[in-house]
Amino acid sequence: MNSELKHYLEDLGLSEYESRAYLALLTLCSATMKELAEKSNVPYQKIYEVSKSLENKGLLKIIEGKPKRVKIIDPSISLKMYRDKIVSRLNEAISKIISYWNEKRKGDGDRSVHVKGKKTIIRLVKDLAEKSSKMKIVYDSPPDWLIKIIRQFKGELILVTAEKLDLPSIRVNNVKSRFIIFDDSLLVTFNGEDEAIVDSCKGCIIQANEHFELLTNRL
Repeated sequence: MNSELKHYLEDLGLSEYESRAYLALLTLCSATMKELAEKSNVPYQKIYEVSKSLENKGLLKIIEGKPKRVKIIDPSISLKMYRDKIVSRLNEAISKIISYWNEKRKGDGDRSVHVKGKKTIIRLVKDLAEKSSKMKIVYDSPPDWLIKIIRQFKGELILVTAEKLDLPSIRVNNVKSRFIIFDDSLLVTFNGEDEAIVDSCKGCIIQANEHFELLTNRL
């Protein structure tokens, strides 16, 4: 099984079993449920459920009969349509989060918005970066997606990190914090890989800026 393609499919949101079944079907094109289970190493008692989920995603077609069969839908069409659905859902989620944040900060500056899901967080940070002219970043070990956003950013940027990176940064050993300040008006704090907190309260931003200054003044 092609592990690289499997990782790509998982990045698209497919589960372990879904990725295995889809990869197998890329080779088989059409198969019975039993053949697909054997080729993909997905338990036979799970293969129909997995196939149904892939059908709901628009990636294959289940053909009723005895025995039931599955047939792959042209990936050059189906994968692009599936991608567009994901992007549409992410855009909707981001729009609702930002609208909620804008609404709440009008009346209560101490409100926070919790964002969950790695893909949603990446999209949110990218959107905020595109709308900002200044970023202050503290991140112990920036992930690849954040490094890509940093490289594309055209405004004023200061990065504090514990890693040695091939881009302008301030190295501070043993730094553990993970946050970004956008235009000194919005704070995004990261809790692990798939959760973040968006704050617009002045007190939170002042505190983050003080932490930022302490780190940069240590050099």
